[in-house]
Amino acid sequence: MSGASTDDPRPGRSRHLRRLGQASPLLADLSQADVLLFIPEGDDFRVVSHVRPMNARTVYPIDQTGGTFPMRTRPLATRAFQNGEIVDGGIWLERRSRWIRTLAVPITVDGVIIGVLAREFSPSIEVMPGDLELLSFATFRRFATMIAAGTYPFRVETRRHDHPPRVGDGILLFDRAGRLEYASPNALTVLRQVGDIHVNMGQRFGDMNIDAPGFRQAYANGLEYTDEIDLQSGVLSTLCIPLLTRDVVTGALVLVRNITELRQRDRLLMTKDATIAEIHHRVKNSLQTASSLLQLQSRRVDSEDARAALAESARRIRSIGIVHELLSHRTDDEVQFGEILSTLTTMIRDSLVDPGHPVRFEITADSAVLPSKLTTPLALVASELVQNVIDHANSTMVKVLTRVDPDAVVLEVSDDGIGFPDDFSIRDSASLGLTIVRSMVESELSGSMTIGRSEEHGGSMVSVRVPLFDETRRRMESLRDTMAT
Repeated sequence: MSGASTDDPRPGRSRHLRRLGQASPLLADLSQADVLLFIPEGDDFRVVSHVRPMNARTVYPIDQTGGTFPMRTRPLATRAFQNGEIVDGGIWLERRSRWIRTLAVPITVDGVIIGVLAREFSPSIEVMPGDLELLSFATFRRFATMIAAGTYPFRVETRRHDHPPRVGDGILLFDRAGRLEYASPNALTVLRQVGDIHVNMGQRFGDMNIDAPGFRQAYANGLEYTDEIDLQSGVLSTLCIPLLTRDVVTGALVLVRNITELRQRDRLLMTKDATIAEIHHRVKNSLQTASSLLQLQSRRVDSEDARAALAESARRIRSIGIVHELLSHRTDDEVQFGEILSTLTTMIRDSLVDPGHPVRFEITADSAVLPSKLTTPLALVASELVQNVIDHANSTMVKVLTRVDPDAVVLEVSDDGIGFPDDFSIRDSASLGLTIVRSMVESELSGSMTIGRSEEHGGSMVSVRVPLFDETRRRMESLRDTMAT
């Protein structure tokens, strides 16, 4: 085998590196050392992944991903890359002024070496490794042999459950016949916690009264599997990784974790989400009842002004109800504001727009998810502004735009109608709708309003800017990350 550049366009090699990077936390914890993935770039190695161990000190306080090392400063990695052999030894790090121990493993894909995995740590003569440390490193060496042979990571990805275990949670090591060779103290504790299970060396996994299909599949298929098993006293998460020698399963590493408390929290959250959705549903129904009562009352009054006032109040209540209607169908307390705008404009068009004078609505909204404490007042503001255009602007087109800037949420409503008078002042306006808008924007949302003419359409334009404080910004970033995931 000979070294080759990873500039090769075939996607299999980059996918292999990505999956090896995903497996690096396991390898780092097993070897209790930093694990770095190198790929060649001319006379240098570039670091494409750097993972620190959870159970040992790191050699590198600063993440090395994206950095480069001249090949001459990494002779062991260079030899592994050029000769296709696992190389063990030590090097002197000039940058750190420290002697480090290195195990360099060639990364092989389809018989071609595309990079090097380096396990690096700073040895300490004061610390003597125990049985767990020695066995963990021996297991890491078996993984290193598989990486050099091109059989790890496995070519077929299997689905993992939430909260998979890590090395520190508990280790079980089995031989080629599926008999237990070693169990770490943490693993013994986990098994007692979830099922009062006491194990003996030489025992098979099935004899422990643990029904783990993934364990059997790992031996049968030579692939890693996860299981989530309900036992008498809790919930056990397992990750079974077969250990191969020349494509033959010669053992298995099983990681175990007690996730009973996590699953109890999940159930509590599901109950809470269902309760919140039911509350939104009941609030929506109550608002619909109040709106219907106002509409009935409006039919019993003779004054046109009173009838109009009651109709406006009913519409405002329906606008708030729309938000709760959308939230009642979700398991969280947030909704994309674009959905609310679409529903609002449909309601206003159906109830206010004269069929003989149609109005076209154009909605532009990014995919931002706003916290509920912003959603309801902003929805009412948008409803009031759009209704004001329909009632007074004599427009044929209304444009509603929302966007999220780094520090604020912006809502703009513009039209192609007659626009505001030149001497118009919202503080002197007798319009109840605009008074409500100003009060909500300035008092409840701590925002600001700008009123003028639309440069694009020639009519009126109202811009509302609501600042995002640190807590709200962090909440929106968390929501955006959750949606992306």
